[in-house]
Amino acid sequence: MPSQLPLLLFVVFAVFSSFRGGARVGSAPRPLTWSVALFLLTTAASVFFSVDRPRSLALSAAWIPGVLVFVVISERLRSANRIRVLYACLTFVAFALAATLLAAAALYGRNPHDWLSAMQMPVLVVPNDVNFLALLCPLALVLLIDKPRSVQGILAGATIFLVALVIGVFASRGAALTLAVSLVVAGGLFRPRLGVAVGVAIAVGFIVIDGFQGFALASKFFTRVADTRISLWLMAWEMFLNAPWLGHGPHTFKTLYPIYLELVQFPDWVELDPWGGAVPWAHNLYLELLAERGILGFAAFAGMVGTGLAIAIRVSRQRTGEVGLLASGALASLCGFLFSGLYETSLIRIWAVVLLCALLGAIGSLSSLPRVPDETNTRKRTRPARRGRNRR
Repeated sequence: MPSQLPLLLFVVFAVFSSFRGGARVGSAPRPLTWSVALFLLTTAASVFFSVDRPRSLALSAAWIPGVLVFVVISERLRSANRIRVLYACLTFVAFALAATLLAAAALYGRNPHDWLSAMQMPVLVVPNDVNFLALLCPLALVLLIDKPRSVQGILAGATIFLVALVIGVFASRGAALTLAVSLVVAGGLFRPRLGVAVGVAIAVGFIVIDGFQGFALASKFFTRVADTRISLWLMAWEMFLNAPWLGHGPHTFKTLYPIYLELVQFPDWVELDPWGGAVPWAHNLYLELLAERGILGFAAFAGMVGTGLAIAIRVSRQRTGEVGLLASGALASLCGFLFSGLYETSLIRIWAVVLLCALLGAIGSLSSLPRVPDETNTRKRTRPARRGRNRR
């Protein structure tokens, strides 16, 4: 919609406004902010050359709240306590959504395809959108580990349990993988043994929950390994080959789906999507980026998330105490996001855009926080001991 163009420009100006006056003490890392701005510029170029410009522009509007969230978090949340409050808010969102879904499943039946769309929840449109809840669990785990007996810690533990229960009831294979990967990474970042313990606990929990439902989730792993997503991936690859630099335009996979369904020569063993019609996304974030935004858009996205990962790893390793813990939670959630992009996550989802921007904003904010005296003194006290051991 042309009326949304001023809003998209407003987002770009909001990002560049953070550069006003040069580098400031405590401001978010400039490489991260520049990488977000570059991705927006490549997105704008791809929208301009889109084969379905109205659709590309309308569905790109999710970046308006997303990028504003990034700017506010990275530039205005200037303490670890405020980032903790952010994590607590996201944990409460996951708790409320999980409780709502469980109540709806008890009322309307265990098949969410029958009733989820009727609930008209903009965040959860299809059953696999419970990936969103899974990606919030590493943030909840941070609250649980840091203060397990506090109100936030108890809420966090209950949230992780309810999310795992929802995934088991929905029998969502993708969300189960996302939850396992993100929590194991989070636990491993805190303590390696904790990562192993979390992995075992998740596996046992899913086996128990799935057992009460006749192992519906397990059957998806062992009987549907090569499913209809492969046909979508082949079509996305062909779209990329036909428009390699800027792609066909953001969110145009649905527009081109009927055309490429006839053009692509599928192998005999490939199953086509059973739902029929135009599938909205490629069920692979990276092929989606190549098909819709081309090499330039893919490179800009890789630069954005790569910068975020590098900063998060540095902060989680170099900082002790609360800052390092919070950075590890954001890093684990971002790793889960990228892993789920292999089979489900798409930028067509509002929650995916806003969550990605929130994680990058939290990483930017944490990396710019000054060191507390206790943290600096701790690092100084450990250095002479290391040199002494090396001499011996």
